[in-house]
Amino acid sequence: MNQYKIASPYIIYTLLIIHFISCGNRNTLFHEYVAIDNEEWYYDDSLHFEIDSVVISGNLTTILEFRTSAKYPYRNISIVMEQSIRNGNKHIQKTIAYEIIDSKGKKNGEGITYITHQIPFCTTNINTGDTIDINIKHNMQDNMLPGITDVGVLIEKNDN
Repeated sequence: MNQYKIASPYIIYTLLIIHFISCGNRNTLFHEYVAIDNEEWYYDDSLHFEIDSVVISGNLTTILEFRTSAKYPYRNISIVMEQSIRNGNKHIQKTIAYEIIDSKGKKNGEGITYITHQIPFCTTNINTGDTIDINIKHNMQDNMLPGITDVGVLIEKNDN
């Protein structure tokens, strides 16, 4: 019979508290990813994010995030992203061109197995109660992009 020794509850509680303190960011309004099925992002697969009734106001920066695996076959990517603020009647749409690998062969992004890429999209003044809608789709020539594992959005309040 195998016997396992369980760590002291005090050690577990201490680790949990450290984890929550280090992960918490009062400036983060929204941070969410959508997993891409089978790492195959199709042109018609428009991803939608909605933040209903924003609880903070001020200048907020929206950042596009996505992860690539070794299956991604290209040096760059083109993504169309749009952000609408319903109550504020604001609409921003951009086509983002990003180099996955630069001209010297260096990978952009962070990570080893899955590379996380972050691209600032816009900074907008948001009011409490506003609703934010974000739509994202790839703008590459091929219908299916292999090697995209997740696509996400990070919205943070600026300290300024």
